Amino acid sequence: MAKVSASILACDQTRIGEQTAAAERAGADLLHVDVMDGVYVENLTYGPQLVADLKRISGLPVSVHMELLRPETFAPMFARAGADMITFQLDACPNPIHLLREIRGAGIRAGLGIGPAYDVECLRYLLHHMDWLILMSVEPGYGGQAFETSVYGKLRRARELMEETGVFVPISVDGGVKEETGRELVRAGADVLIAGSYIFQEGEIEERVRRLKAL
Repeated sequence: MAKVSASILACDQTRIGEQTAAAERAGADLLHVDVMDGVYVENLTYGPQLVADLKRISGLPVSVHMELLRPETFAPMFARAGADMITFQLDACPNPIHLLREIRGAGIRAGLGIGPAYDVECLRYLLHHMDWLILMSVEPGYGGQAFETSVYGKLRRARELMEETGVFVPISVDGGVKEETGRELVRAGADVLIAGSYIFQEGEIEERVRRLKAL
């Protein structure tokens, strides 16, 4: 059974507290916060204050996914705000090992995100520095994209690399996750399903979380 991370980007932004509480009641395991800078991606989203507020009202771990340039500049802000996990995109950081160490040094789980245009072979050299992996099945920052089925092969290859290195971290998948794709993702080896639109945009938050949890 995979865990479910509820992505608040798809919430009604005037009702984030209410809707995240509904996801928590239904058994969501984490809250996923996409931080976008309008540069690395076209969208512009949240700052550290929201993370601090979510920690105040929710008992769930808060996973911050930095889809931005210069993640080394912003990671300390979200660490101070109380993030439980901080993930940055591999292609946005020239010195990923250093940043992973810095995040871990702050007592926070350090994660790496890999976009759909990039392979996972580099994980052989990075797994022992990280605690969390996000494989993206859509390009960062853009809504309404087609689900990239190549993520299934990446999931299987990431599992193989973990077997080869003897280092295992949870694998999350972000983008286009719903009941149908979620079932196949779990079969391919996903540990965590990050879902936003499927959970928050149809008025059935608790039922949608339960369906994903049951996969």
